[in-house]
Amino acid sequence: MSKTKLIVTVSQVNRRAALTLNNDAALADINVRGEISNFVHHYKSGHIYFTLKDSESALKCVMFSLEAGKLDFEPENGQTVIAGGRIGLYERDGAYQLYANTLELPEEEKKEESIYEQFLKLKEKLDKDGVFSNSRPLPAYPKKICLITARDGAALQDMLITFGRRYPVLEILLIPALVQGAGAPKSLINALCAANKEQADLIILARGGGSAEDLWAFNDELLAREIYASCIPVVSAVGHETDFTIADFAADLRAPTPSAAAEIVTPDLSELPEAINNLLLSLQQKIYRILERKKNKLENLERIIDALSPAKTFARGYAAVFGRNGRAVRSSENININDELKIKLADGELTVAVKEKKVENKQN
Repeated sequence: MSKTKLIVTVSQVNRRAALTLNNDAALADINVRGEISNFVHHYKSGHIYFTLKDSESALKCVMFSLEAGKLDFEPENGQTVIAGGRIGLYERDGAYQLYANTLELPEEEKKEESIYEQFLKLKEKLDKDGVFSNSRPLPAYPKKICLITARDGAALQDMLITFGRRYPVLEILLIPALVQGAGAPKSLINALCAANKEQADLIILARGGGSAEDLWAFNDELLAREIYASCIPVVSAVGHETDFTIADFAADLRAPTPSAAAEIVTPDLSELPEAINNLLLSLQQKIYRILERKKNKLENLERIIDALSPAKTFARGYAAVFGRNGRAVRSSENININDELKIKLADGELTVAVKEKKVENKQN
């Protein structure tokens, strides 16, 4: 005799699972720690939806508008939180989730909030002091760039790859520095001082991404003032696109990432022919203007020389007198009666003999 199969509907299965979860005391009041992802805030309803995850698993969560409206902070992706509530099953989708009624930051996250307050205070102070006023133009075609970053960091490799692809003629000088830890601000300041002694067109201050603590060295007041005082324009490329540091505001330009900085400060080789044509046109115009000035000057000199030439003097009725020795006669004192002289005129020469001599008295 065959056994009768128990056949149930999907709704019955989900209802049974929901009852099971609801009757589990351990899941009725629970606090779960995890990192927020897939965060969605439905502003029309006020409900918030997100996923809590750790290194191995993920848990869907919902917080309804009544509880969400009481939060004293705005949750965001990547944030570590502790969510309190109950585990239940959403019967329509057959998915279990955490129905959260509380959401709070762990103690270490609260510490980051106080760090952020320090950041804001220092930012306001330096802004009032004018430390954020640098905005010098970057060279269109830099010849030499100083890179201040960790020698073995990914940021350096990303920039070198970009430079090699876009602008391989660039001279790059690495000035290694600590980019994390207690000694990093002093190391970065020393590197900036060294970079300012180089004949460089630009300085890039760079570091890859990290936590707020990892990037804190770039929120140093003395470092910000050193960036402001730099004789060479400084580009700050610290962290990822969403990371902001005091160094970013003190620099002449902030780049979202180190590789983006390398893109921004170098020209694209494909654009060089057009730029070269513009430069050639400008050079040709300058050369033409110089030649015109030289030509006009030369013509003026020619007119002066022509006016002073012996031929022009002879044409005006003057003559040159030469003795037997072929030397020009400059004084009547050296000439005697019957001496034979040659007189050069504009259209020829005459040979004459002196018949009379008259010497004029010289006046002192």
